[in-house]
Amino acid sequence: MKIAAIPFVLCVGFLLESCSTTKQETATAGNGSPETLSQSAAPADVNLRQMIVPHGRYGRHIEFPLHATYITIHSTDNPNATALQHARGMAVGAFRARTKWNRTGYMTWHFTVDDVQAIQSLPLNIQGEHADHDGPGNMTSIGIEICELRNPARQAAALDRAARLTAWLMHDQNIPLDHVVPHYHWPQWHFHGNQKNCPRILLEHGRPGPRWEAFLQKINGYYEHGA
Repeated sequence: MKIAAIPFVLCVGFLLESCSTTKQETATAGNGSPETLSQSAAPADVNLRQMIVPHGRYGRHIEFPLHATYITIHSTDNPNATALQHARGMAVGAFRARTKWNRTGYMTWHFTVDDVQAIQSLPLNIQGEHADHDGPGNMTSIGIEICELRNPARQAAALDRAARLTAWLMHDQNIPLDHVVPHYHWPQWHFHGNQKNCPRILLEHGRPGPRWEAFLQKINGYYEHGA
């Protein structure tokens, strides 16, 4: 998903993060208020933190309930911007909608992943605006954005972390591997059914191919080992 370029420093020191710990865990939102998240603890090597968009503000000033049956994988199309920068931007409403069909007026998704950490920005029971506007992609899927990093080793680490995160979510939300899909999977009906070249770092010539299949196999390996 194309995300507006992020300044290297975002002045959001008031944002607090907390580690994933229990089935009913309390995260601290950007406005300092607690919010209970219904999810299990992620494996330690995911290094999951929360920086939840405040309820009632920015991308959550309108909310649509989500019962996730899919996981949609994106890449940021914003080279070298980190998960922390993306999460901070989302928490303060920096990513305004680019089309009139966005229902909240902001681009939002659930997790951003890089070589250091994964950061959660939305509760798993709230729809994001990341896939196909008012289509089934947003209505049925958890959105994961993988950061695009110029260093090959860092990129490989981000992909590995994203695979571990996805495997955990499959367990936690009872989602099968064949419901882990690229953004490409969801036609953009407001744009003549175009299928987006996303996550571009995992597609070949704009379509799923060997790299996507290898990523799915990595996810499945972690899933079968109880990640």
